[in-house]
This record gives sequence, structure tokens and C-alpha cells, in this order.
Amino acid sequence: MQSFEVTDVERMSAILETFSILDDIRWSEMSNYNSINYYRDDLTEDEKLLTHWLCYITDRQMPFKRVWDIGGYVISHIVHTYTTNHDESIAEVMGHYVIRNGNTIRLESPLESSNATLDRYGITGVDCAFASRYMPEDLVLIYHTLGVLNKAAGRSIARFMCLAIDDEMNLEQGIKRLASALNQLTYAAGGTVLGAEFDRRIKEIDCEIANFELEIDTSVSLFGRKRLWCSIRDYLKSPEFNPIFVAALEKAGCPNSDRWKRDSAESRAALKVLELPGDVWNNAEIFREGLFRPYVSNDRKTWDMPRTIREIYKFIAQSRPTCFYPEQLDVSFDFVPQMCQQSMCDVCLFGAGIEDVCRQSQNLLCSVVLYSCGYKYRCDPLTCGLKKNSVKGFCKSSCVCP
Repeated sequence: MQSFEVTDVERMSAILETFSILDDIRWSEMSNYNSINYYRDDLTEDEKLLTHWLCYITDRQMPFKRVWDIGGYVISHIVHTYTTNHDESIAEVMGHYVIRNGNTIRLESPLESSNATLDRYGITGVDCAFASRYMPEDLVLIYHTLGVLNKAAGRSIARFMCLAIDDEMNLEQGIKRLASALNQLTYAAGGTVLGAEFDRRIKEIDCEIANFELEIDTSVSLFGRKRLWCSIRDYLKSPEFNPIFVAALEKAGCPNSDRWKRDSAESRAALKVLELPGDVWNNAEIFREGLFRPYVSNDRKTWDMPRTIREIYKFIAQSRPTCFYPEQLDVSFDFVPQMCQQSMCDVCLFGAGIEDVCRQSQNLLCSVVLYSCGYKYRCDPLTCGLKKNSVKGFCKSSCVCP
């Protein structure tokens, strides 16, 4: 079998570097990312970190704002009870929140006070209910996570992370070790669970937790762990969650926690080992066929963007320096629905170009990134990497290009 090849390195490099610019803009402002609606303002960094991790467990095939807004409220309530009531078992903690009606399961917490975010959903009663699309399975993963943290790390997710990274001097290897550990914490216990199977699966989980030992193996492929890589990405790149992550590590006793700050040159250089969280957007046909397949050969018969973009990155990086790394293509989460799905080819960076929308007006909101991804970013013509319009016409799916 012939090996994978990028047939037009110049164009592919330019495409990827454009996405790198958009991704840097994405993470430059907290307003470009949805925050968690915690049920109280004084949660510890560790509690916020665990709330974030558990919310991502439930973030599958449902509006992500609903996960952060409603799920965040309920799950943060669970987390605070879990971390402050060590005398209660996991089953007792969850018993306060799990509501069952036959084989239907949901989570429900008290509505402690008026909450503006919940008001927008019409949630104004005495309780706040949340059910993810895959609730029986997601709830099993939550049980497993809380049980392992109780056994191995004193109910602290930061302490658990320290078990994987505290003696690792190489940050790239540290990220891989962190991914391996967090996968064992939660997603290794995954599998389809029907409502009628819930009690049996929880008993099995109890046995698995009793025998749990953390065994780091960075050679295991974790390409398919979308929610895992989204979480780690947030801890390393988000202007909201990275300070929480670093502070939680420091309080957990992790040495040299400052190395993990998002503005650290060492941390930024290590981001290249992050894998792309695969989703419907970066695997969308119009995106794939327009910007990637025309410039590669001998690609996989079954297109898999996380693996494919890793191969493209490796092919390009062996011959030239690049500011792009694979996870940055997750900007497609915003780009594809904003541009490709709306057939906005006439104002697209990769389509007809940006002449009609680029104003180069210092300190005003950049209309190009607002159109492209919905991001709010102040224009700075002197440093702008998009104004060159250098990828105009590169998309072969564009309705305005030959």
C-alpha cells in the first residue's frame, strides 16, 4: 500500500496556518467560549475542574449550551456535596440527585436561589432537572469517575492528575500521561447501558473500583476520545479554565505547576501532541472535500479527520516549520456551521475571499472572524495574518470558485 502524501504542501500549509490564526483568536477571549453555570460562586478550583470534567461526560449529541447552563448547575451541586461530605458513600451522594421513573433516569438538584441563566430556560421552581441524551451510560461513567477519585485521590481530580504528571519533566509526555490517566478515570469504563441494566452495571463498577490501579500507557491510541481531548484542550488553552487547572494542581502539591500556564512557551510548544476531537463538523463532507481531499493522496478509505489531520501534520512538519498543530482544526466546530452549512462562499477566506468584509479598522470588531466563526476580536491591521487573503479560491467545494 502506498504511503499517505500531501500533494500540494504550499496550499495545505496555508490552509492549516489560516485555521491556526482562527484558533488563536478563538482562545484569546473568554467571550468566545461558553462558561459553566455553577450553582454557587465560591466553589474551589478543584470543584470547578471536576464539574467541567463531569459536564463533558454528558456532552454528546445535544446542544452544548444546555450542558453548560443546566447540566453545569446540577453537576456542580453534586460535586460540592461529593467533596464536602466524605462520610457519605458515592451511592449516598448520588442518591440525593438521581431520580428514576421506571427505566428513565435524570439528575435533579435543588434550585438554591434565583439564577438568570436558568431563568432563560423557564427553570424557576424549587428543583433543576438535567438529563443527557445518553443518561444511563453517562451516569455509569460519572459513578466510575467519582468512585475512582474516592479510592485513589481523596475525592480530588487535581490530586489524581498529579499522580500522572508530577514527576514528568517533559511536558509533551506529561500531556500524554494525563490523557492516559483521565481515560482510565472515566472513558475506559464506557459501553452501552440501557435503563434496565443500570443497577447491574453499577454493581460491576463497584467491583472495578475496588480493584482499580492507575497504569499509565502512552502507547495506547486515544484518537476516538473526543470528550477527553476537549477537556484537556480546555485545561491547557482556555483563558477561563487554564488558571483554574494550574491553581488546582498547585494546591494539590504538583511541583512546577506554573509550567502548565497557557502563556508558557514550554506549554504552547507541547500542544502539538493534543489530538483533534473528531465531530460531525470536521468530518463534514463539504469541509473535507473542499479543503483536504484535493490536496492529499493515498488517504484512508474511511475518512477519519483526527487521524488524517495527524498524518497531514506529520507530513508537513518533516519538511518545514509550521505554527499549526492538529487540535487547532477543532475551530471547525464554529467555522463549518457558520460558513459551509450556510453557503457563505462569497465572503469565505477559502472561497471568494474577504475583500467585501475586511475593513482593517483598528480596535473595531473584526468582521472576517465574526462572519467566519462568530468570534469577537478587535482588529489590529498591523499584526493581522488574514488580511493578505492568501487562501482565496483554495476550497474546491466553494459555490463561487471554478
